[in-house]
Amino acid sequence: MWACLVEKFGIEGLTKGMGVELATKNIRVNTVAPTFVETPMVKKFFKNKKFKNLALGNIPMGKAAKESDVATAVCFLASDAAAMITGSSILIDGGWTAK
Repeated sequence: MWACLVEKFGIEGLTKGMGVELATKNIRVNTVAPTFVETPMVKKFFKNKKFKNLALGNIPMGKAAKESDVATAVCFLASDAAAMITGSSILIDGGWTAK
């Protein structure tokens, strides 16, 4: 768990630093940070009912994200609608980190 938190902090720190550094060149740097996404790998893990209940029990929305949830966020960040967004991370976690 701690390694995961350190890794996410590192990515967010890098995103912020590069976002500021490259802003003068009109280059935007952002990240998306999903928790559990319904992929074949996650579906294998969710076969373990105890793990699935623990994971989904920590997500206020009570469900894993879909691949399209992540793709939509990436498309938004790549679009002109996000022209003034840089150095940011979009959490796609159903409220996990808001708790």
